[in-house]
Amino acid sequence: MRSRICLCLLASLALLLPGCSYVEQKYKDTKVFYHTHINRPTKLDISERTELEASERGLVQRMMVLDEELGRLEKALDAFATPPDAEGAQSLLRRFPWLSGLAMVAPDGTLGASVPPVPLKQLDYTPLLELAPKALPRDLRSFVQDTPLGPEIVLARPFLVDDQLQVLLVASFDFRALLPYVSSPGDLVVRSADTLLWCGDLDYSATPMAAVDWPSYLKENSHGELSDDNGSMLWVSRYLGGKPLVFASKAP
Repeated sequence: MRSRICLCLLASLALLLPGCSYVEQKYKDTKVFYHTHINRPTKLDISERTELEASERGLVQRMMVLDEELGRLEKALDAFATPPDAEGAQSLLRRFPWLSGLAMVAPDGTLGASVPPVPLKQLDYTPLLELAPKALPRDLRSFVQDTPLGPEIVLARPFLVDDQLQVLLVASFDFRALLPYVSSPGDLVVRSADTLLWCGDLDYSATPMAAVDWPSYLKENSHGELSDDNGSMLWVSRYLGGKPLVFASKAP
C-alpha cells in the first residue's frame, strides 16, 4: 500500500508541477520509476490512480507553490539573450522579491557588478565554473553554500560566445525567504545534497533523513519514503540548475 501511495505522489507531482524535475513512471508489472532526463518532462502513464492521504496532499501542495516560484525564476533567467543592464536587473528583483540579489561573475569566478553593491553574504562563486553531470555549457547552473548567516542558494545563467564563457548572471536567495509562500512551513523539510536548508518544526537529527548519505543516495533515487523508529518521511527531489533539492514531510 505504501508503494502505491509513493507512486501516486509522484504522479500527482508530475501533473501539478509543470516545471519540476520528473521521473518516468511505469505502472506495469514491476512498478518501476526511473529518471530519463534531468529537468525535462517525460512520458507518464497515469492509468492507475490512488487517493492521496493528507500528508501526501500536503507535500504536493507545498511543493507546487515553491516549484511555481522557482520555475518562474528559471524561465526569467533563460529569457535573457544578453546580460541585463541596471534597469533590467532591478526589474528582475522586483519580480522576485525573495531574491537576495543579483551579480555578474567573471569566467574565473570573481565578482563584478552586483545589486546590492555589497552582498550581505560573502559567497565563493567558483563552484559555478563546474558543470553538473549531463549539463550543457549554456544550461543554468547552481550550488548551495553555507554561510554564518545561513545557507544561500545560487542560480546562474551563463552567457557564452563561441562556446566560451563570457560572464555569469547570478541570482541568489535564502530558502527561508520563500516560506511566506508556503502553507504550514513547519511541516516541511528542505535540503540540498550537502546542506540542510530548512527543517521546519522538526528535529532533523531525529528524523530518518539524518542517517542518509544524500550525495550518494540522490545518484540513484529521486523520491521515496524513509523510516526508522522515530517515524517515516516522504520525500521527492526537484532539480534546480542541474542540482537536486529535496522536499520532505512526515508520513502518517
